[in-house]
Amino acid sequence: MMVSAGLAQAQIEEVVVTAQKREQNAQDVGIAVTAFGESEVRAMRLTSADDIADSVSGVQIYNYRGKSQPSFVIRGIGTQDFAPNSAPTAAVYIDEVYLGSNIVTGFQIFDVERVEVLKGPQGTLFGRNTTGGAISYTSKRPSDALEGYAEVGFGNYQTTETSVAVGGAVTERVRMRLSAKASEQDEGYYKNTFTPDQNPFGPSPNFSNMKSSIGEDSHWAARLLTEVDIGDNGSLLLNLHGGRRDADTLPVTPIGFTTIPGSGGTCEATATGGEVSDPRFCGDAFGYSDTDGDEYTVSNDYVGENEESNLGISARVEWDFGEIALTSITAWESADKEQTADADGSPFFVFNNVTDVEFEQLSQELRLTSNTGDDLFWILGLYYAHDEIDQGFCGDLNLALGLGAECRNDFSQVTDNGALYGQAEYPISEKLRLTLGLRYTYEKRDFNSVNTFTDEFGNEAPANFGSGPEDDAIIDDSVSTSDLSGRLGLDYFFTEDVLFYASVSRGFKSGGYDGDFSFTRQQLEPYDEETITAYELGWKTTLADSRVRFNGAAFHYDYSGPQTRVQRVSSAGLPFNQLINLDSASVYGLEADLAWVPTDRLHFAVSATLLDTDLSEGRTDPALALFDGNDLPLAATESFTILGRYEYPVTERHSAVIQLDGKYNGDYELNAENLGWLAQDSYFLANARISILRNDGQWELTAWGKNLSDETFSVGSYSLFGAFPAFYNSPRTYGVTFRYDW
Repeated sequence: MMVSAGLAQAQIEEVVVTAQKREQNAQDVGIAVTAFGESEVRAMRLTSADDIADSVSGVQIYNYRGKSQPSFVIRGIGTQDFAPNSAPTAAVYIDEVYLGSNIVTGFQIFDVERVEVLKGPQGTLFGRNTTGGAISYTSKRPSDALEGYAEVGFGNYQTTETSVAVGGAVTERVRMRLSAKASEQDEGYYKNTFTPDQNPFGPSPNFSNMKSSIGEDSHWAARLLTEVDIGDNGSLLLNLHGGRRDADTLPVTPIGFTTIPGSGGTCEATATGGEVSDPRFCGDAFGYSDTDGDEYTVSNDYVGENEESNLGISARVEWDFGEIALTSITAWESADKEQTADADGSPFFVFNNVTDVEFEQLSQELRLTSNTGDDLFWILGLYYAHDEIDQGFCGDLNLALGLGAECRNDFSQVTDNGALYGQAEYPISEKLRLTLGLRYTYEKRDFNSVNTFTDEFGNEAPANFGSGPEDDAIIDDSVSTSDLSGRLGLDYFFTEDVLFYASVSRGFKSGGYDGDFSFTRQQLEPYDEETITAYELGWKTTLADSRVRFNGAAFHYDYSGPQTRVQRVSSAGLPFNQLINLDSASVYGLEADLAWVPTDRLHFAVSATLLDTDLSEGRTDPALALFDGNDLPLAATESFTILGRYEYPVTERHSAVIQLDGKYNGDYELNAENLGWLAQDSYFLANARISILRNDGQWELTAWGKNLSDETFSVGSYSLFGAFPAFYNSPRTYGVTFRYDW
């Protein structure tokens, strides 16, 4: 939300969104959407994809080992999964191109026109994997005028950031814009205190890296947009983009539920209950416990490395045929990721591993849109996507685990997805508008996975902790899904500035296969699709001569077959992780946001979300009974954001700006088991920004700080060898930035 300056009248500027595949005023759309324009992205310091969650109520992030693999959780709906072949439940789009794996969603944010967070299922226009919603990023397109910017920044942990963009007309019909960003963090915020004498088992055979500072991160990305006018009625936009990241793999802190022999006490925490994991008595399977009380001080016998790169190109053709407009988006995306890690997070050599992932995706979307300006507006589209994911995973194991000296998992997944969709908006009367949308989707997924253990003598055998040879952890299988999703909505314009809406919408996330290492064939059984039917009543109002905006919604979700990573036990008694469908869940929620501009120099914004989530598990399997009545993971019962911004003149040509903002998250669970000793307490993130700028926008010097109170909280965990290794947010960061525009 930005302010339209002017001494005579302060106003909230119109927010343009493309939530319905066309540009509209957000206040005229009967969908809950939070949008940030270019200036707001800078003011909120949204520099990477996961930063969005710190600025929107009802949104959280599951971020596996750093910032490179975020999955969004919107209104409590989100899959807490680290496997690259399990797409997030909130689809991520950049320039209307769907990103089909979580290894490509951790990109840097730079030179964007806007960012939109669409809450609730978006099954009609966005399709599969939108049970939670969708996140859409739109790059800034080339203009006819020569323009650009250069920005440089410095921060703690020896961090430097540089970004630049330049664009304009090349010929009368060709415009280009080149933008790039690079960041370098030379000091980690994790301190590793490991010494070899802490490890009684000796070093890992194939993994050796014992650095004392963890968190170094080097990242760059670039984008070249070329826009060409085709005749008088058409245009072509080519988007070539890519990037690379070389960083430390952020460590985990093991939170144990196994009694440490000789500790003088009993661990009350268990894998299925208990309220307290006391580090004096609770450790992992080897008796290790992190007792220093500092989440950013660890003792790891191996410090992992993360190397990833991506490259993509898209072509967007738009053609105006008069009464009908055609849009075609053809895109190819690829990514490679190699990550090594100390999986157990202890000074003992227990399990060190490497994950090597290759991802490639080709997609094509065609849509026709009515262009007559008549009362009836419609969209009709076709969509096809083909993606391939290949993963190699292996690791060194401690022989005392009884599993062997090494493990290996190789899987290949090929997915073909096709859809036909349409949506129509029709004004029943001057004040009442009806929206009807339907989407038919067909998807086929082929999956091949081989999991093996190698003993200390070099003998390799299939992983099998089942009852017989048929339980070998090997699969070559396929699943197919067809689904009809859609939306029915009514919008009532009480006045030009007051909209009430009601909607029923359905979204789905396709089924598939677990991409984690598998100990038994049972773990490789496919999971089914999940679906959500959402009922929502909302309002959008612009009041007090456009100085106040007050929006809100009440909603209820019927959530069927939520895909959840849980603890399981094989027929031979071995515990493991598995992605499965739980029976169902329900979500009730209420949210509201208020923006107020009392003067042309002062504005405030607040938003809040209240959630009540409830898992329901009525099946007779006793191993699943513990989930009945639990909360959904990463679904804070309440959250709110606040922002205050004041601008005042310093000289005739210069102004100063002070901005304070923050987000509060209430208590939430880290996993579906709702283990009391693993629950996360509430916290408040406080941020500040002070700027000196020229009134004509030529330059701006900013001092900023994020997480000023240095809050520490967990953003995810997983089960491993008698403990739940947990990973945490970033600590306090601060710095200065200078930007020059032309």
